[in-house]
Amino acid sequence: MEKISRMILVLVAILILAIVLPMLYWMAFEKPIKKSVVYYSCIDEDFFIQRSGTPATFEDCKGNKYPREKFEQKTPMMHFQQLMVSGKMPDTIRGKAIDMREIVRNRSFERIKPEDIYCPKPKLFPMFESQSGRASLELPNDYFRITWRVEFLDAGTNKISEEKSQLFSAALYHFGFTFPATLIEGIPTTRKSCDEGYLIVDSSSQLFHVKMIKGKPYVKKVDLPDGLKFKHISCVDFKDKKYYAYLISEENAIYILTQDEYKLIKFPVTGYNAENCELKIYSDLFNYNVTVEDEGHTDVIILDKEYKKVVSYHESWPLVSERTEGKIFGSLFPFELSMENPNSIYINFYWKGSGGMGWIILNLLLVAVHFLILRLRKAKKKGHAVDLAFVAIAGIYGFLSVHLFQNKFFE
Repeated sequence: MEKISRMILVLVAILILAIVLPMLYWMAFEKPIKKSVVYYSCIDEDFFIQRSGTPATFEDCKGNKYPREKFEQKTPMMHFQQLMVSGKMPDTIRGKAIDMREIVRNRSFERIKPEDIYCPKPKLFPMFESQSGRASLELPNDYFRITWRVEFLDAGTNKISEEKSQLFSAALYHFGFTFPATLIEGIPTTRKSCDEGYLIVDSSSQLFHVKMIKGKPYVKKVDLPDGLKFKHISCVDFKDKKYYAYLISEENAIYILTQDEYKLIKFPVTGYNAENCELKIYSDLFNYNVTVEDEGHTDVIILDKEYKKVVSYHESWPLVSERTEGKIFGSLFPFELSMENPNSIYINFYWKGSGGMGWIILNLLLVAVHFLILRLRKAKKKGHAVDLAFVAIAGIYGFLSVHLFQNKFFE
């Protein structure tokens, strides 16, 4: 029993050290990458880059440097407020007269991070009245969920409103909805210009638009190409009212769903992986600026207002494992554990390899040192075979753990 207890203590110590030692190492030696901000100039129809530093520098993609004021004039759609204050906003761009109301109406920004997708989802949602006649939206007294049917629960009594539940369940059933829902996405807040309800995916991967108009359900089934499935939907409330949402498919393709026509339009963007990439979509009067960024690169794709690709920009930098601090880490530690993951908000054990093979040499050296210590103690080698295995596999974590809880049973 004592031997088993000690083995459990050693394993726990290995887990703790695999969390603490890498954390302390990165706190001391990691050098964060200073990522650049890439803009597209509707004046020059080329890319301009703001590079981090003290002070920041401004340049085009050919390396030509610009003073900040000139840089802002090259990218008027991003800096129109400053240009208006300084009186340097051009009257026309590409032969189009500039109207500030049109600039604001066509300006939007959406950011989708991996933790927005891989995170706990709510189970209850408010169904707003879309045509209440009031100047602002008001929270309802009940919330709905979709299991084997639609159920509305009164927030005060926690009782199910049978009449309303049956009304919405029948409406969905009439349009071929297969219960339960697998994805329910909307904007469940009163801080929006109007209510457009929810986009809901059923258990057959069909897509539906559901909202409430004057107390009655409004349901629209969206026609999807065969085999198209969505894993994330980000509903939007933009001033131009061109589309309901950005949709990410299981194959990491990016779509928008247009309003009124319910037309799915695919963005011509490749290289996006929702598991580890951050997606940023900026729209202005002339273009869509789509940025895909992960640990080692940034890709910027410019689309016109017809969603056709115009030009793209790529910038990469060494991964952590390729930099000096990463190579040293790979020589010291065989792996690391963490309770957090930058791509998820779930608390869990996350395992990550060191990214190199240099740790094998240190592991073998520590095995030799441990074997030498056993010889000096004149201990029975056979009784310490498990300890040697811990050191060989877990390296420095195993070496420290077996000496923190020493094996006295075979001395």
